[in-house]
Amino acid sequence: MTDCTFCRIFRGELPSSLVLENELVVALLDIYPINPGHTLVIPRRHVCAFTELTTQEIQQLVLAGQRIASALKVSLAHCEGISLLLADGAAAGQEVPHAHLHVIPRRQGDGFGWRLPPGYGPVADRAELETVAAKIRTTLSVGA
Repeated sequence: MTDCTFCRIFRGELPSSLVLENELVVALLDIYPINPGHTLVIPRRHVCAFTELTTQEIQQLVLAGQRIASALKVSLAHCEGISLLLADGAAAGQEVPHAHLHVIPRRQGDGFGWRLPPGYGPVADRAELETVAAKIRTTLSVGA
């Protein structure tokens, strides 16, 4: 039994505002919303990393995210678009060590956006791109 925030919510130890649930995932409103309607889709099974989810969990996570995104566009007057965010690991910005997908309603000028690192922008060297692509293909071909 884990003490993570989401697991505590699932056990009824912490309150939540439920949006959707099925046998594999639960969706609830984020208590620190970027914009009203900001929803988290969370697998029921405690797993820290996206890369540790089963195929079925990934399918349900994505399908729930799509359904919620559609519902946000219809139900919220201020929703002009949707950002999907899934951080895998602390270095990527994951704050709760339980995999989860953010479904964030967006509108022009809402102040939320990507912070790009210094030096971002120049087109990457093609030879470097090919080297990296080859490494990824090799890893994929051995079943990673």
